Amino acid sequence: MTNHVQRVCKSTILLLLAISGVALTAGAQQPAGRRPSLSVLVGLSPYDLSGVGTGFAAGAWADYPLTSFLLAEGGVGYFRYTSQGGVRVAYVLPEVGVRAGIPLKSAFPFLGVGAGFATAASGGSSTDFTLHALVGLRLWLSARVGLRAEARLRAVDPWAANMTDITGGLSIKL
Repeated sequence: MTNHVQRVCKSTILLLLAISGVALTAGAQQPAGRRPSLSVLVGLSPYDLSGVGTGFAAGAWADYPLTSFLLAEGGVGYFRYTSQGGVRVAYVLPEVGVRAGIPLKSAFPFLGVGAGFATAASGGSSTDFTLHALVGLRLWLSARVGLRAEARLRAVDPWAANMTDITGGLSIKL
């Protein structure tokens, strides 16, 4: 990818993240059923990068309901693994996307897609464009607190490498 395209993609993602932040702040005044939420997830991530194995994955994702079944999402992931050469590598993964699901009484099974960047935070110096697809389930335990589990398949420098975050954690309506 050329430097110009990378700059445009980075600027677009930063703009979308900023818009998401404003939307989340404005949406905090909505009724609990249509409020934005924040999810913090941790788990494992099988990968095929400069070798294969399983690394550590974590992320924080904010979503804003566009309709009862469609949500805009933005957030940042973290991925750490040890390369074939024994170097510990960590990536920061800012991403935006959309999720569509079936709103049930206390559950929300969903599918989603999005894009972002994988930026080496340690053990490397590259930034690559990413695409992702995900499948998951959010289960509301109360009006504002729930559990979320998902599998996020991420193509890095599409389609040169990939990782699949298998994570779970807590969701809170703001």
